[in-house]
Amino acid sequence: MILAPEDDDFLYSVGLKQLNTQISPVMVAAKRLNFLHEPWLLILGSCNGLLLAYDIHENLYLINPTTRKSLKVPDSGEDRISLTHGYGFGYDSSKDDYKVISISSKSVLDSDLNCSSVLVYSLRNNSWNKLPNMPYLLLDHYDPYPGILLNDYLHWVTRPRHSPLTIVAFSLADEKFHEIELPDLVNFDIAFSFQLYAFGGKLFIVLCYEVPYPEFHYELWVMEEYGVPKSWKKLCVFQNDIDLTNEFIGQVSNWDILSGNYKADAIRIYNMDERRCASVKIEGCPEGPMVYGTYVETLESLERFH
Repeated sequence: MILAPEDDDFLYSVGLKQLNTQISPVMVAAKRLNFLHEPWLLILGSCNGLLLAYDIHENLYLINPTTRKSLKVPDSGEDRISLTHGYGFGYDSSKDDYKVISISSKSVLDSDLNCSSVLVYSLRNNSWNKLPNMPYLLLDHYDPYPGILLNDYLHWVTRPRHSPLTIVAFSLADEKFHEIELPDLVNFDIAFSFQLYAFGGKLFIVLCYEVPYPEFHYELWVMEEYGVPKSWKKLCVFQNDIDLTNEFIGQVSNWDILSGNYKADAIRIYNMDERRCASVKIEGCPEGPMVYGTYVETLESLERFH
């Protein structure tokens, strides 16, 4: 898990293996990563131990927190002013290449508001390539919108032209998009909020409904067979026994899910089977760090591509 204190220029890491869900609060120690050059705003993706980072100057970096190596991604030359900007990061095994995907919804000054421009950066080629516009708009996000990596595809929830919401999946191998339908039984128009996740090799959706305000209930849906719309299954419905206004951060075990709202004092481990919730206390870093995401420690080298 990656943490970034508000008044500190360093990132910190916490090992998820330290988490013991049988006790509460869970006490874990943070380790400072002092090899980076700039304060980071967001972590936009994680793959094979590498992170896609976005700094305060809107530059992109690929970093390996384990080896303490980093590489600046060259500027794409594209105008970054857009309604919504999405990013994705993943590994193309067919070409032994890491790719960064940048998706910009058209600005209000453009004539076509129903498509988005797509750029792909190849680490092996160290260059950007512009793809044909995709006929979807990303949902509005205040921050850059990270894609969900699963099965060599990156996923975003989008709104196609004159159609209901859908999941769009980008193939890292052939660099094409295809749609994955959302559950038929869900009315997304009345949902207060919803998030897309990938845990245990499956896509998940968490929806929040007002019943009525300020009370909420939450639904958790899972796609049992990837790419098959009829395999969507509602796992559970629950009330305020977990604060899912927090976002899921990662999976600790089969049914232990780490959640947080960008403050370390609000990190929780929630057991979906037993509905048991444990708080997490972080030691060894300044107070009030934001939670940026998770990664797996590896020795993957950025230098081998150049």
